[in-house]
Amino acid sequence: MRMKLCSAYSLAVIVLSSVAVSATAGQYNMSLEDRTATGYNDAIANPHAVEVNRLAQMDEKRVTKIAKGIYRLAGWGLANTIAIEGPDGWVIVDAGDNLEAAQDQRAKLEAKVGEVKVAAVLYTHSHYVWGAEAFRDEGTQFYGHEDLMKTLRGDQGVSVLSGNFQRRAVQQFGMLHPNQGADAFPNNLGFSAEKLSGTKAFVPPTITFKDEVIETHIVGGLTVEVLPSKTDVSESVAFYFPEKKLLVGNALAAGTVFNLYTLRGDWYRDPLDYVKAVDLALDRDIEYHVDIHGAAYIGRDAVRASLHKTRDQVQLMHDQTYRAISLGKDAQEAAEWIYMPNREGQETYGQIESHVKRIYNARLGWMGNDPYDINPLSKASFSDHVIDAIGGFDAVVKQAQASNAKQTLEGWQWALYLSSELLIADAANSDVKAIRAEAARALGQRTSSANARGFYISEALLHEGKLKFGEQTVTHMQQLNQALGAVTPAKLAASPLADNVQYLRYMVDARLAEGKHVEFNVSFEDEGASYAIALRNSVIAITETANAGPTFNLNKDDWSQLITGEKTFASIDSSLHVIDQAIGR
Repeated sequence: MRMKLCSAYSLAVIVLSSVAVSATAGQYNMSLEDRTATGYNDAIANPHAVEVNRLAQMDEKRVTKIAKGIYRLAGWGLANTIAIEGPDGWVIVDAGDNLEAAQDQRAKLEAKVGEVKVAAVLYTHSHYVWGAEAFRDEGTQFYGHEDLMKTLRGDQGVSVLSGNFQRRAVQQFGMLHPNQGADAFPNNLGFSAEKLSGTKAFVPPTITFKDEVIETHIVGGLTVEVLPSKTDVSESVAFYFPEKKLLVGNALAAGTVFNLYTLRGDWYRDPLDYVKAVDLALDRDIEYHVDIHGAAYIGRDAVRASLHKTRDQVQLMHDQTYRAISLGKDAQEAAEWIYMPNREGQETYGQIESHVKRIYNARLGWMGNDPYDINPLSKASFSDHVIDAIGGFDAVVKQAQASNAKQTLEGWQWALYLSSELLIADAANSDVKAIRAEAARALGQRTSSANARGFYISEALLHEGKLKFGEQTVTHMQQLNQALGAVTPAKLAASPLADNVQYLRYMVDARLAEGKHVEFNVSFEDEGASYAIALRNSVIAITETANAGPTFNLNKDDWSQLITGEKTFASIDSSLHVIDQAIGR
């Protein structure tokens, strides 16, 4: 059966229509503007970035009365803490970044309202739980999603990905940037090393919520509806207090485009899950919305308008990306084409181009329309070809310098690209490093996106030799992977045995393991667990069904010493020496 194709005329109409829409969009890279302002800490930044703290009302530490018995504690960092007075005690929603900040919050709250007896602490999600101990009184209950502990273990425990994830977080949040001066973060969307060094005082939830279930609890004498609310993490929930007509949510309306994709990398944040969460909240009679991020919204009309705005921005990014796919665009073309009304100043955290590419990738994967991308040149070969095509290394250096000298966004973008290719050819070239630092800093100072600024300024500091991790100068970002992701006895002790056993899989070097074979069983009587382990085909397969090999009795500490290298597998039995040969440390 032959498929009937559209006529040449109708095809031309479709193509011309899509071109016309592209021509009217004109919003590509709106988060980059060729203008700067000076922040409170002398940071040189995009004017929108400089205004973030003031607009989000977190420019100073303050306790603000939202309505009778509702208080917003803001200015201690990126997140708000919310305090609600109930007939039987106070309810605290989220507990901030560390113990010291939470203790200060409580002191300032009590200075305003008198002595506070905390009936309960409610966690919206796992990001702001670290000051909980400051709010614990006799009988205080702690509430959170049933997967909250699992998420925390994944973030804090033993993981082969933790070094990479933490390194990228260090870049994004500017953790190694100076606190003062041009390269400082211009707002609270960055994290200083000092901020993160505070005492962690998390209290695990004593009462948990089921995933995807609307639950009702009586907390502090108040009725609280727990609403499933998957936003930036899967265990996120929102809380609705019907007697107060109060909604407390996590990033449901934070005054900026929701961060569907974070540059540091994360699990896919499905935009339709987000839309569903906001629609669920909108079914309630809300007079006050105090989000974990941003300023509070007061009055039914203001609340609904803010929720509608953020919700509809997310749906627009999803729907228009799918529309771009239907028009045959690849991810980059979709990012260049998408149009959002009233977009100016809305990208103070992430940026829309990044979100569109993530939606595209989640649906279609990395492959676009260009067959070249199926088997591209290696990065080294590609840089050689680019450099040769332009006239050689010195000619490319001169072009990159000239591009920087234009003092335009496109000039800095092109210089940053050319320096990428030059550094592949000569990673230590000081002239190229200076070019790259100049271009990256200029772009970092001109983006409204906190995510993008963190990476740009980190890159500039790196190539100027100004990026310090403790006393050590960072010469390439991958150094931080090893430092931040190192498996320590403390991490192993804090992680579940199952995670520690499975970690062995990621220590295998496939080249070293080639041709090697052994199988054995391990029994952990103190943990009531056993595992079958087999080295074969350059992998270590771990199952719970015993294999034909010998069985060895170990405890969790024995296994930790095997992972850290304090003990060798051969010390258990000589037949296991091939495991030592197959793993890389």
